[in-house]
Amino acid sequence: MSSALPYLQKLRKSQLTEFAEETDLHNYEDYNKPELATALDDHLQDNKSIFANNQSLSEYYRRLTQTPRRASPIKRELRADATATPEAPRSARRRQPRAAPKEEVGPADESDTALTTDIFRTPGQPVVSIRPPLPPSPAVVTDAIDRQTAVLRKSISEAWSFSGVEEQSNSLRTALSSVKAVEVLVLILEACGLIRQILPLRYLTTVPAVEAIRTPDFAIKVPDLFVLVDGSFWAPFSLWVLTSLVVPLTAAYFFNFSNASGAGRKGRPVAVAAQLSFDPLSFNVVKALVAYLVYANRFTFWNLYSPFSVAKVNASVPGGWAGLLTGAAIGVVGTLYEAILRK
Repeated sequence: MSSALPYLQKLRKSQLTEFAEETDLHNYEDYNKPELATALDDHLQDNKSIFANNQSLSEYYRRLTQTPRRASPIKRELRADATATPEAPRSARRRQPRAAPKEEVGPADESDTALTTDIFRTPGQPVVSIRPPLPPSPAVVTDAIDRQTAVLRKSISEAWSFSGVEEQSNSLRTALSSVKAVEVLVLILEACGLIRQILPLRYLTTVPAVEAIRTPDFAIKVPDLFVLVDGSFWAPFSLWVLTSLVVPLTAAYFFNFSNASGAGRKGRPVAVAAQLSFDPLSFNVVKALVAYLVYANRFTFWNLYSPFSVAKVNASVPGGWAGLLTGAAIGVVGTLYEAILRK
């Protein structure tokens, strides 16, 4: 143990770790704070010629060159007195005067004599220095905070793992990371915008305000299902289904370039399950062409639909015919990117 070891023991563990990294102390991660201070002290003594000029270690080497302090004369006298105190009763008993000749004394004299005898017979008490308890050092407080932080971090990690949020998010990400998922989301967005326009809400009742929590009146509205028996609902809805689903899916089934490329690459006919699949590239290309033809150029399928139905669908879907073309373009880009990744 060197004279500079107490200096290292008073430092924080983070500072000791920095010294260990600067001086290339091996395997310091496995040490606790006292062990790290001792190992670092030995390491710095053995390599004094290398690290003596290091500015961050100047205080350590300054303390290392100092001679250990000796106890002051006052403290040595106190320790000598405390050591010699137990001999006090013997000397006191040796110095007791001889008893005087027995005389008749009164009650007061007897009390004085007994008190004097008790004083001489009381053994001397050792000198004890009573000091108030010292507060914990900053290093002890820091270690306690580090332990509590590690326990809290472990509890949070275990709670997060037990909740299963990470597994569910990974499953959702896997499900959404495909062209089919993007196509379904685009179709749902278009359908919601259309139904919101062709299936209006009707007023049902009003929930009165609550004065205690100061809430306003709330009107409850429900979909008007009587529209389902009217052509004003089915004409726009069937037109959107025809242009966004039926015609593109039919073209994607018959113009299936993925099956043709798969059969040519393998040199054998594709499986039946693969033949029933739809080509997403053909689907998006045909959907864009039909949307531009119907909603931008007002094609009514040879007067099968009225111009009002075409305008209704064009005004209901998000972005109109430009939004339909944008959704198809996203599908084309996703299909090409997925095909590149398969290569």
